[in-house]
Amino acid sequence: MLDTSVLIAGDEPPADTDVAVASVSFAELAFGVRATADTVQQAIREARLVRLARELGPGLPFDDDSAAAYGLLAGLVLAAGRNPRARAMDLMIAATAYANGAAVLTRNPNDFAGLEPLVPILTP
Repeated sequence: MLDTSVLIAGDEPPADTDVAVASVSFAELAFGVRATADTVQQAIREARLVRLARELGPGLPFDDDSAAAYGLLAGLVLAAGRNPRARAMDLMIAATAYANGAAVLTRNPNDFAGLEPLVPILTP
């Protein structure tokens, strides 16, 4: 599962690897389009979002299995003494990966610290 950070950076996943994206990442990218007042940046970000959606297809949904996994992963974060609310979107991406038997490919592995017992965290 490609984390939003990988989508923004344009990193290529490892060769011969099936890739997916969580619908939560598309939500983060859509927010990013609106998070700048610079109309040129908005256009660039919107074009990237459209291109990624076309290339990667629909995002894997945050469904009931993902919701159950979110609770499990949030428990790991709590046990590590961290606040799961601060990383809610990252946890939703990781939960979607867990529910679909996938690893997370991210440029920000610290965002997923403590989840490694259940979700493989990879970097490009």
